[in-house]
Amino acid sequence: MTPLRKLIRFHRHRLDEKRRALRLLEEREAAVQQDIQTLDDRVLAEQHLARQSPSGGAAYGGFVRASLDRRASLVQDLHKASEAVLAGHDEVREAFAELKRYEICLEARERRALEERNRREQSAADETAIDRHRRRRDDDGRRRLQSGIGETAQ
Repeated sequence: MTPLRKLIRFHRHRLDEKRRALRLLEEREAAVQQDIQTLDDRVLAEQHLARQSPSGGAAYGGFVRASLDRRASLVQDLHKASEAVLAGHDEVREAFAELKRYEICLEARERRALEERNRREQSAADETAIDRHRRRRDDDGRRRLQSGIGETAQ
């Protein structure tokens, strides 16, 4: 395996790792969003229960304060998770660009090698054709010379 192919393999592996890490970050962001939605649903359900029960209003106030604190914490977590996802996207983009550079370099090398091989093959074919032409010309010249000698001898 050439050093360039090894680099490509390494950078593919690195890109895969970055993608896996990004997927985990996105899953974490989605989980925090789900936690916020669940908390909001619970607050609405408790609000509905507090309206129906006369004694539920006293406990509802403490629940709402705790829920608001928890929601504020979750919103901060969501903000951090979103920033991490954006950074993860940047890392994946950079890793992909790096991999692409090496792949393009390899393609260019392979294309140049193919062009060089085709040039050498064409050169060899041209040389063979020139040799055949010379031999044919030399053979034709000898035949003419021999036919001319044979005619004068008679």
